[in-house]
Amino acid sequence: MKTIIKYSFIIFSILVNFNLAMAQVENPDTAQVPFHKETDLNSELNKFGLKTLEFPTGDYCERKGSPMTRRDNILTPKFPSDSLVIDRILGDTTYKDWAKTPGDINIFWIHGLNGSTESLRVPAQATQFGTTDFPARKATSWRGPTSSSSNAIQFYSEDGGITPAVGDMENNATVLVPASSRTNRDFIIAHSQGGIVGREWLRKMDQAPNMYQNFAHGLVTIGTPHGGAQVLNQTRPELENKIPDFMGEACKALAKEAVVPLANSNFATQLLISNDMVKKLVNKSCGVIANSIIPLALDNYFKRTTRDFYVGSPFLEGSNNAGAHTQGLNEYTLNVPVVQFYGEEEQPILWKFLSSTMSIGHDILDNKQMEFGYDQDDQMEKKVNDMIDEYYAKFVYESHQENHFHNLEIAYYSAAAIHCLGAFFMPLTTAGVVTVDIYNAVKASAAKNAAIENKNAYDGAKVWLSNANDYYLTDLIGARVTQVAINCRIIEDLECRDAVKNPIGSGVPAVKIKVDRNYNTTAACKPQPISIAYSNYHFKGFDNTEWHGPCTGTQTIISTWKNTYYYKPNDGVVLMESASKDISVNTNNGENTHAFFKLENTNHDQMKNCVKTKKGLLKLYNGELGGFFKIEIR
Repeated sequence: MKTIIKYSFIIFSILVNFNLAMAQVENPDTAQVPFHKETDLNSELNKFGLKTLEFPTGDYCERKGSPMTRRDNILTPKFPSDSLVIDRILGDTTYKDWAKTPGDINIFWIHGLNGSTESLRVPAQATQFGTTDFPARKATSWRGPTSSSSNAIQFYSEDGGITPAVGDMENNATVLVPASSRTNRDFIIAHSQGGIVGREWLRKMDQAPNMYQNFAHGLVTIGTPHGGAQVLNQTRPELENKIPDFMGEACKALAKEAVVPLANSNFATQLLISNDMVKKLVNKSCGVIANSIIPLALDNYFKRTTRDFYVGSPFLEGSNNAGAHTQGLNEYTLNVPVVQFYGEEEQPILWKFLSSTMSIGHDILDNKQMEFGYDQDDQMEKKVNDMIDEYYAKFVYESHQENHFHNLEIAYYSAAAIHCLGAFFMPLTTAGVVTVDIYNAVKASAAKNAAIENKNAYDGAKVWLSNANDYYLTDLIGARVTQVAINCRIIEDLECRDAVKNPIGSGVPAVKIKVDRNYNTTAACKPQPISIAYSNYHFKGFDNTEWHGPCTGTQTIISTWKNTYYYKPNDGVVLMESASKDISVNTNNGENTHAFFKLENTNHDQMKNCVKTKKGLLKLYNGELGGFFKIEIR
């Protein structure tokens, strides 16, 4: 029973992970504290036109004196020295002064795939009202209507694609933010898919001003797959569609660990249920799960918005229809300041990401409600390591059982043979003894075979769990890159002559030289012919001085190769190269900046409410990632 529970736990965890994983992985929790007679109180307040969580709009703080104008110093531009993006700011350092506004600026917080208006509640509320070591700013956070775990509400619909989602954002913003409270400092902070929505919203504001009001003048994205989300390519049936196979193999490996020992638990079931029957049962059941249940569990991957940001999608990269080119989002240049936050989780990424997603090993207050407390992510890793150790221990035990029952089987068959020899003297008595010996030998043989089957089942589960992180990174999010490295060893036997000191016919022998050299390539080994490589070769002659002249001889080519691989940094869902893709931003007008900031050791779910996010937002609001985003403390 214990093993069945473990098997169910792992399968359920991974299923829920993929059900929730893309860009957002939401388990929205209520922002309200329920009380006993909330309904009755609401009824009484409604008589007077009031609601329990309705507050007056406007400026909550008393302000005195006239607004001040302050010039913020921008960071010196820095650029990466390698392929990994580092913190840097691009743009003209002589940008326009950003003046304080009399009232609060507005920040639109946009959730990601399968998210709700609760997704970014903690950083949104902390920005407006403050929390420990995080002073409140002169900003009003807009994240849509208040929702809860029992009534999740989205800021935009995911059923009509990114562009219709932007229409929802426009309509909601029109209702939420009256024209009188808008400022030229308002901007967007968006997580994951929400960053794609935010970019499209800004493009519409720029290209269709008659339909879209100028709500935002800056953009901050957090873990947004600007270059596309490879996991969507792996999920969609018309593309790679690798997730069902991944889950099917997981099911088979973990189900056998639970089912095989159960079938071998006693002699009767060993005789009635063959290993082939168990195999067929597991394969059939797991096939149903992989092809029917998992696609249903992955329904979030098939929301219409996901068609617009898989890797290579026309919405991102542009398309040609009837000779006319439709501009892709990545072909559009933003005309506002931009900051891109991106995460890089440490290994093992799958289990750390699962731990965050499933809230394993810590209270929900840590990650969903407590301010910037979403940092524990090693509990799943510990549980999986414990399971791997347990499976290995059972594997060793079953190996000992195999040897034990193998020895018993031989002993009983040997005893039966010896007793058969005594049948000539005591036929009746010996016949009974032989029967018992053979029965015990058959029973020992069945126990040996059961131990072998159990051992293989435990080993299969151990191997799958040990390699699951590699499978996940390789097959599902496209993080593994395999390279073929070829080493070329060239051995050349040369006969060299100096045109003056030992030419042909001079009677002076040629200088014999052996050259042994190596080089690496990703193509075939193709060295230059000797006649070209050594047409004017410099070498030492008999007198130990430098000679020069042509050489002739033979070449021996020895090729060796091996596959090498590395993992692209990622946050468990989005590759770092995608979230930190240098999207096009107009930084030539002296006003816009473009900054990048890494959230170290942070996965896709954590970055909604963790200490690293807090650190990044503090830098943002202090103006360290661009003066436009500096917000005064209340």
